[in-house]
Amino acid sequence: MNFENLKKCMDEHVSHEHRPSVDVLVYRNHEPIYRYFTGVMDIEKGGEIKGDEQYFIYSMTKMITCCCALQLLEQGKYNLDDPISKWLPEFSKMKITAEALNTENAVKIASGQTAGESVDVQDDGYAKTPITVKHLFTMTAGLDYALYDDVMKKAAADGKKTTQELVRAMAGKTLGFEPGSRFRYSLCHDVLGALVEIWSGDSLGEYMRKNIFEPLGMKNTYFGLPQDISKMPSLYCKYENQPFRKQDLTCVYNLSDQYESGGAGLTSNTEDYALFLDMVACGGVGKTGNRILKEETVKLWGSNHVSGQAADDFDVMRRGYGYGLGVRVHTDPTRSNTISPVGEFGWDGAAGAFAMVDPVNNISLTYFQNVLGFAPDQCAIRNALYKDLGL
Repeated sequence: MNFENLKKCMDEHVSHEHRPSVDVLVYRNHEPIYRYFTGVMDIEKGGEIKGDEQYFIYSMTKMITCCCALQLLEQGKYNLDDPISKWLPEFSKMKITAEALNTENAVKIASGQTAGESVDVQDDGYAKTPITVKHLFTMTAGLDYALYDDVMKKAAADGKKTTQELVRAMAGKTLGFEPGSRFRYSLCHDVLGALVEIWSGDSLGEYMRKNIFEPLGMKNTYFGLPQDISKMPSLYCKYENQPFRKQDLTCVYNLSDQYESGGAGLTSNTEDYALFLDMVACGGVGKTGNRILKEETVKLWGSNHVSGQAADDFDVMRRGYGYGLGVRVHTDPTRSNTISPVGEFGWDGAAGAFAMVDPVNNISLTYFQNVLGFAPDQCAIRNALYKDLGL
């Protein structure tokens, strides 16, 4: 296999669409079967990428946070239908609004067209349904992605900085709908990250290090910036027909120097993240031979868990896909226009990162770039890969 289709797809992302650089790594059954990277570290200064660059992976953090929570589910620390107020009593009585939900915000946030959202809602009463752990996994809790609303500004003014302190403050937000009734891309997985801390007794980053990164041999994944900042390509944003604009190398989702965002706070590189995805694609066992999750837990993770209006809401983001426990799940090839098998799942990041897991064929694909608001054509990448594999 020469992967000519995937290489052509990557080259076109750089030559035709003018992305500064791209990096892709494909694994099958614990073996890397294709690696390709091309482009420059900086549009103005040049400098070819070498394949060991560090990236803000933004929402690809979510899969790792969900993996942590699923490990703790296996240990009996909670049940999916448990109300989160059992551990976070601040969420026991949530304000709710009757205003119409803007489902377009989800697309803008996930693609990096905006960092969070601006909300100004009036509460009209209180939710009747308690938020459960499953609502957090499936983004059906009714929370928003407003990082700097009055609730979060007050929390910062009150000196709240840690993950648990700021997540507890999020209970002051107004829900957009009754939990479980709709899908809304939101801070749900940040709240889930705080629960990982409570269930485990470790900080989120420490739990990840001990239970995922070290067992899988991931040496370059963590919250915050790398010690050697030269390892990070310049970060750009590109909205609609505007030119590329260079951004500061800061992750706005880590809300303080003590906050670890379970939804979007990690830094990683292609080779590290590929080890994580390979583990998922191979039923929970990593290349090192260490088991991270049970096979049945991986199946639960990558099964569709939304229906009705929630499924319709998610369809706005990913046609032909349902939503599992924090991942898109391929359900309808006739609507997705992709030739990957039903059951393929994964997620992506605001700067264009893309993660794909195929548990049917034990294949995973990791893609990184560094441009906010300029997502790659995920369908084209998937289809190029499967044409090259003859599947």
